[in-house]
Amino acid sequence: PKEASRIEAKRGKAPKEHIVGFDALAVYVHKDHPLDEISIEVLAEIYGDGGKIESWSEVSDKAASLGKIVRVSRQNNSGTYAYFREAVLGKKRDYKMGSIDQSGSKDVVALVGKTPGAIGYSGMGYAMPEVKMLRIIKSKGDPAVAPTVENAKNGTYPITRPLHIYTIGEPTGSIKDYIDWIMSPEGQKVVIDLGYVPCK
Repeated sequence: PKEASRIEAKRGKAPKEHIVGFDALAVYVHKDHPLDEISIEVLAEIYGDGGKIESWSEVSDKAASLGKIVRVSRQNNSGTYAYFREAVLGKKRDYKMGSIDQSGSKDVVALVGKTPGAIGYSGMGYAMPEVKMLRIIKSKGDPAVAPTVENAKNGTYPITRPLHIYTIGEPTGSIKDYIDWIMSPEGQKVVIDLGYVPCK
Protein backbone atom coordinates (compact mmCIF):
# COMPACT_ATOMS: atom_id res chain seq x y z
CA PRO A 1 0.00 0.00 0.00
CA LYS A 2 2.83 2.47 0.77
CA GLU A 3 4.44 1.85 -2.62
CA ALA A 4 1.07 2.14 -4.38
CA SER A 5 0.34 5.52 -2.77
CA ARG A 6 3.85 6.81 -3.60
CA ILE A 7 3.42 5.79 -7.24
CA GLU A 8 0.04 7.50 -7.44
CA ALA A 9 1.45 10.67 -5.87
CA LYS A 10 4.45 10.70 -8.23
CA ARG A 11 2.81 9.51 -11.48
CA GLY A 12 -0.79 10.65 -11.03
CA LYS A 13 -2.14 7.14 -11.58
CA ALA A 14 -2.59 4.15 -9.33
CA PRO A 15 -0.62 1.01 -10.21
CA LYS A 16 -2.63 -1.77 -11.84
CA GLU A 17 -1.89 -5.36 -10.91
CA HIS A 18 -1.78 -8.06 -13.58
CA ILE A 19 -1.62 -11.72 -12.50
CA VAL A 20 0.36 -13.46 -15.25
CA GLY A 21 0.83 -16.94 -13.74
CA PHE A 22 1.24 -18.84 -10.48
CA ASP A 23 4.26 -20.20 -8.67
CA ALA A 24 3.15 -23.54 -7.18
CA LEU A 25 5.84 -25.46 -5.33
CA ALA A 26 5.45 -29.22 -5.21
CA VAL A 27 6.98 -31.38 -2.50
CA TYR A 28 8.79 -34.25 -4.21
CA VAL A 29 9.74 -37.72 -3.00
CA HIS A 30 11.06 -40.78 -4.84
CA LYS A 31 8.45 -42.50 -7.05
CA ASP A 32 8.50 -45.62 -4.82
CA HIS A 33 8.03 -43.66 -1.57
CA PRO A 34 5.16 -45.11 0.49
CA LEU A 35 3.66 -41.73 1.46
CA ASP A 36 1.19 -39.84 -0.74
CA GLU A 37 0.59 -36.80 1.45
CA ILE A 38 2.27 -34.61 4.06
CA SER A 39 1.21 -31.66 6.22
CA ILE A 40 2.72 -28.18 6.33
CA GLU A 41 3.29 -28.79 10.05
CA VAL A 42 5.40 -31.90 9.38
CA LEU A 43 7.30 -30.15 6.57
CA ALA A 44 8.15 -27.34 9.00
CA GLU A 45 9.52 -29.88 11.49
CA ILE A 46 11.61 -31.52 8.73
CA TYR A 47 13.02 -28.30 7.24
CA GLY A 48 12.77 -25.70 10.02
CA ASP A 49 15.45 -24.62 12.45
CA GLY A 50 14.79 -26.48 15.70
CA GLY A 51 12.54 -28.95 13.89
CA LYS A 52 12.45 -32.32 15.60
CA ILE A 53 11.80 -34.66 12.66
CA GLU A 54 14.96 -36.29 11.29
CA SER A 55 13.83 -39.81 10.27
CA TRP A 56 10.99 -41.13 8.15
CA SER A 57 9.86 -43.32 11.09
CA GLU A 58 8.87 -40.07 12.88
CA VAL A 59 6.58 -39.19 9.96
CA SER A 60 4.92 -42.57 9.35
CA ASP A 61 5.46 -46.23 10.19
CA LYS A 62 4.91 -46.96 6.50
CA ALA A 63 8.10 -45.04 5.65
CA ALA A 64 10.24 -46.22 8.59
CA SER A 65 12.44 -48.48 6.43
CA LEU A 66 13.76 -45.41 4.55
CA GLY A 67 15.73 -44.31 7.63
CA LYS A 68 17.13 -40.79 7.92
CA ILE A 69 15.42 -38.09 5.85
CA VAL A 70 17.65 -36.62 3.15
CA ARG A 71 16.58 -32.96 2.93
CA VAL A 72 17.09 -31.42 -0.50
CA SER A 73 16.76 -27.65 -0.75
CA ARG A 74 17.69 -24.72 -3.00
CA GLN A 75 20.61 -22.38 -2.47
CA ASN A 76 19.81 -19.39 -0.27
CA ASN A 77 19.78 -16.75 -3.05
CA SER A 78 16.93 -18.53 -4.84
CA GLY A 79 13.41 -17.10 -4.92
CA THR A 80 12.10 -20.66 -4.54
CA TYR A 81 14.12 -21.03 -1.31
CA ALA A 82 12.69 -17.76 0.04
CA TYR A 83 9.10 -18.56 -0.92
CA PHE A 84 9.16 -22.11 0.53
CA ARG A 85 10.55 -20.70 3.80
CA GLU A 86 7.77 -18.10 3.97
CA ALA A 87 4.95 -20.51 3.02
CA VAL A 88 6.07 -23.48 5.14
CA LEU A 89 8.29 -22.19 7.97
CA GLY A 90 6.76 -18.74 8.41
CA LYS A 91 8.49 -15.38 8.12
CA LYS A 92 10.41 -15.62 11.41
CA ARG A 93 11.76 -19.18 11.21
CA ASP A 94 14.84 -20.20 9.26
CA TYR A 95 15.96 -23.49 7.72
CA LYS A 96 17.86 -26.01 9.80
CA MET A 97 21.42 -26.86 8.76
CA GLY A 98 22.37 -30.05 6.96
CA SER A 99 20.30 -29.98 3.78
CA ILE A 100 21.77 -30.75 0.35
CA ASP A 101 21.37 -27.46 -1.52
CA GLN A 102 21.00 -27.47 -5.29
CA SER A 103 21.52 -24.54 -7.64
CA GLY A 104 18.61 -25.34 -9.96
CA SER A 105 15.00 -26.51 -9.70
CA LYS A 106 15.64 -29.43 -12.06
CA ASP A 107 18.64 -30.49 -9.96
CA VAL A 108 16.46 -30.77 -6.84
CA VAL A 109 14.00 -33.09 -8.59
CA ALA A 110 16.77 -35.16 -10.25
CA LEU A 111 18.49 -35.78 -6.89
CA VAL A 112 15.21 -36.78 -5.20
CA GLY A 113 14.55 -39.17 -8.11
CA LYS A 114 17.87 -40.93 -7.40
CA THR A 115 17.52 -40.98 -3.59
CA PRO A 116 14.77 -43.15 -2.04
CA GLY A 117 14.92 -41.40 1.36
CA ALA A 118 14.97 -37.84 0.01
CA ILE A 119 12.42 -35.04 0.09
CA GLY A 120 12.68 -31.81 -1.88
CA TYR A 121 10.65 -28.88 -3.16
CA SER A 122 10.53 -27.35 -6.61
CA GLY A 123 8.11 -25.94 -9.17
CA MET A 124 5.32 -28.26 -10.27
CA GLY A 125 6.54 -28.01 -13.85
CA TYR A 126 9.72 -29.98 -13.04
CA ALA A 127 7.98 -33.30 -12.33
CA MET A 128 9.55 -36.36 -13.96
CA PRO A 129 8.81 -40.11 -13.91
CA GLU A 130 11.38 -40.85 -11.15
CA VAL A 131 9.51 -38.76 -8.54
CA LYS A 132 6.04 -38.18 -7.20
CA MET A 133 4.45 -35.02 -5.83
CA LEU A 134 2.85 -35.31 -2.39
CA ARG A 135 -0.61 -33.97 -1.61
CA ILE A 136 -0.38 -31.17 0.98
CA ILE A 137 -2.45 -30.75 4.15
CA LYS A 138 -2.57 -27.07 5.13
CA SER A 139 -3.81 -27.49 8.74
CA LYS A 140 -5.02 -30.33 10.96
CA GLY A 141 -8.40 -31.56 9.76
CA ASP A 142 -8.02 -30.05 6.27
CA PRO A 143 -8.14 -32.30 3.21
CA ALA A 144 -4.91 -33.22 1.43
CA VAL A 145 -4.72 -31.17 -1.79
CA ALA A 146 -2.89 -32.35 -4.88
CA PRO A 147 -0.46 -30.00 -6.66
CA THR A 148 -2.41 -29.55 -9.91
CA VAL A 149 -2.79 -26.60 -12.25
CA GLU A 150 -6.48 -26.36 -11.32
CA ASN A 151 -5.79 -26.35 -7.57
CA ALA A 152 -3.05 -23.75 -7.98
CA LYS A 153 -5.39 -21.50 -9.97
CA ASN A 154 -8.38 -21.85 -7.62
CA GLY A 155 -6.24 -21.20 -4.52
CA THR A 156 -6.82 -24.53 -2.74
CA TYR A 157 -3.22 -25.77 -3.10
CA PRO A 158 -1.47 -24.16 -0.10
CA ILE A 159 2.05 -23.59 -1.51
CA THR A 160 0.98 -21.27 -4.35
CA ARG A 161 1.50 -17.58 -4.96
CA PRO A 162 0.45 -15.42 -7.90
CA LEU A 163 3.07 -13.88 -10.18
CA HIS A 164 2.42 -10.16 -10.66
CA ILE A 165 3.34 -7.47 -13.11
CA TYR A 166 2.38 -3.88 -12.28
CA THR A 167 1.74 -1.05 -14.71
CA ILE A 168 1.09 2.63 -14.08
CA GLY A 169 -2.68 2.67 -14.62
CA GLU A 170 -4.18 0.76 -17.55
CA PRO A 171 -1.37 -0.27 -19.91
CA THR A 172 -1.22 1.35 -23.34
CA GLY A 173 1.01 1.16 -26.41
CA SER A 174 3.97 -1.21 -26.30
CA ILE A 175 3.35 -2.00 -22.59
CA LYS A 176 -0.18 -3.19 -23.43
CA ASP A 177 1.22 -5.22 -26.34
CA TYR A 178 3.69 -6.86 -23.95
CA ILE A 179 1.04 -7.73 -21.32
CA ASP A 180 -1.25 -9.06 -24.09
CA TRP A 181 1.62 -11.23 -25.38
CA ILE A 182 2.28 -12.63 -21.87
CA MET A 183 -1.39 -13.60 -21.62
CA SER A 184 -1.42 -15.12 -25.13
CA PRO A 185 -0.91 -18.88 -25.71
CA GLU A 186 2.69 -18.15 -26.73
CA GLY A 187 3.43 -16.12 -23.61
CA GLN A 188 1.68 -18.58 -21.30
CA LYS A 189 3.78 -21.38 -22.84
CA VAL A 190 6.87 -19.50 -21.60
CA VAL A 191 5.29 -19.45 -18.12
CA ILE A 192 4.91 -23.27 -18.34
CA ASP A 193 8.43 -23.76 -19.76
CA LEU A 194 9.86 -21.90 -16.75
CA GLY A 195 8.13 -24.34 -14.37
CA TYR A 196 5.25 -22.08 -13.37
CA VAL A 197 1.48 -22.52 -13.67
CA PRO A 198 -0.26 -20.58 -16.44
CA CYS A 199 -3.28 -18.32 -15.90
CA LYS A 200 -5.00 -19.67 -18.96
